[in-house]
Amino acid sequence: MPTAQVPDTLGDTLKLVQISFYSIGSLMAVLTYRAAKRGLLNSVNTEYQKRVMDRLQKLSDELYSEFDPSSEFYWIKTSPVEDAINFINEVFESNKNQILAHGKYFGGIPETKDMQRLRRLLDPVISDPFIPDEVRSAVVDLLDNRLRVLQSIYFEELQKYSDSLAKGIRQPLIGPGSWGIIHNQINDLLYRRGCGISQIEKDVQEIRCRIQDYFDSFNPNRRWWQSKRTQRHRKNQEADDADKVGAED
Repeated sequence: MPTAQVPDTLGDTLKLVQISFYSIGSLMAVLTYRAAKRGLLNSVNTEYQKRVMDRLQKLSDELYSEFDPSSEFYWIKTSPVEDAINFINEVFESNKNQILAHGKYFGGIPETKDMQRLRRLLDPVISDPFIPDEVRSAVVDLLDNRLRVLQSIYFEELQKYSDSLAKGIRQPLIGPGSWGIIHNQINDLLYRRGCGISQIEKDVQEIRCRIQDYFDSFNPNRRWWQSKRTQRHRKNQEADDADKVGAED
């Protein structure tokens, strides 16, 4: 008679235990990998956001430096028109006989210090990976437009001045305040093109508000803070409207 086989329950149990062990081990490995990847991404994202905030703070300070009395770039402390006129005068005096003989100024129009500063601000912003797009577009639009307007107006007015020297129509403007007429003409033209100093300050303040909004997006009390800002803005607007009404009366 054939011998009856006894079921190997112990072996089956061991197999089930091994399968369970490997399954749990594989699952733990996957979960550990995902947790490590998530932790790494969080670390990278945190470091990136820190750099973004540092860059935006620096950009905000750079833009406002023109209106900060303690800054070397404070607009009252600078005199780009005077510097340009002095440069033209030096070229004219050094080549006076030749220029007058030809009736043409050939020294070129210098790039003023304020234009150089704007170019230094603009160039890195265009491709800076740590500036959010909504801030970058506003900054590039402001700086690029202002640079173009300054270049156009400076060249036109300073060219008129240099040509008048070359044709003997006028004498060089020398001495404190002698260049005031040209400065006022340029300033007037800048306001007509939307690039007067107070107009630029308003644009800069709006960009700084955009930067503040970006920072607020990480604020857990964002709704409360935005409510406070809205109330303050409304009060300021009401005060401005009241002043305008009073001035009209």
